[in-house]
Amino acid sequence: MPRLFVALELPEPLRQAVHELQFGLRGARWLDGDSLHLTLAFIGEVDSSARHRIESALGDVTAPSLRMELHGLGCFPPRGAPRALWTGASPKVGLASLAQAVRRALGRAGFTPERRKFMPHATIARFRHPPSPADMERYLGAHSLFRTPRADVASFHLFSSALRSSGARYTMETTFPLTGTPHEMREPETWSR
Repeated sequence: MPRLFVALELPEPLRQAVHELQFGLRGARWLDGDSLHLTLAFIGEVDSSARHRIESALGDVTAPSLRMELHGLGCFPPRGAPRALWTGASPKVGLASLAQAVRRALGRAGFTPERRKFMPHATIARFRHPPSPADMERYLGAHSLFRTPRADVASFHLFSSALRSSGARYTMETTFPLTGTPHEMREPETWSR
């Protein structure tokens, strides 16, 4: 059974900006451009009838398009040895509203939405062997002012993922349009490490 999740694909200008960050950190397994995304909701393994219900429910989601940017860097987990490196995303309100609409739709389709608080971000690297604290601090400090230009996002997607020894492989299964005027950022937002 496929593992499914709902996400935004990063527009090309944002992927290119992330690509320019992907160097100089020992132990990082950098995600390639096709793997970069912003998860709105994780679903898990489902059969074909459940997938049909999910697609039908997601087709009913109405939300405005977005003008998204990426900014700042951080690690998961916030304490201890890092397992992933991420960049934050804005507009937080627009992204959170879309994630909430997606999770409500999944709830109507019979899937329990995640209880974890939504934090808009894109994972850009994973670590099998975490870098030293000094290397991580040096890398984060060197890129602390990272910020991309804004880019239009006009759809969200249902993805499947297949786990492999080299990392997860993502496949875009279904696309759902976002309609209306883009949700703009109201004020600059900052992310702390």
